[in-house]
Amino acid sequence: MSSIMMRIGVLCAVLGFGTIVLEQFDYEFRILSWATDMQPLFGIVLGVAGLALIGGSVAMNRAKNAPQPQQQAPVQPPQQPGQPG
Repeated sequence: MSSIMMRIGVLCAVLGFGTIVLEQFDYEFRILSWATDMQPLFGIVLGVAGLALIGGSVAMNRAKNAPQPQQQAPVQPPQQPGQPG
């Protein structure tokens, strides 16, 4: 969880899906109180966006850590006797 993208994704997922749960108990996150009229759709969209950021971060880390194919030097044909080399 070292990447910024992962941290932002986790925050968005927790806030998004948390608003759905908290709405059932008549509570809300203060930071998202402006979106009360747009619930639960806003919470679902924010949560899914967070999951997308987490997935993108994991995919980027896997691609970065994948073993790179090594380039091999071109094979030269053996030299024939009597040819300059």
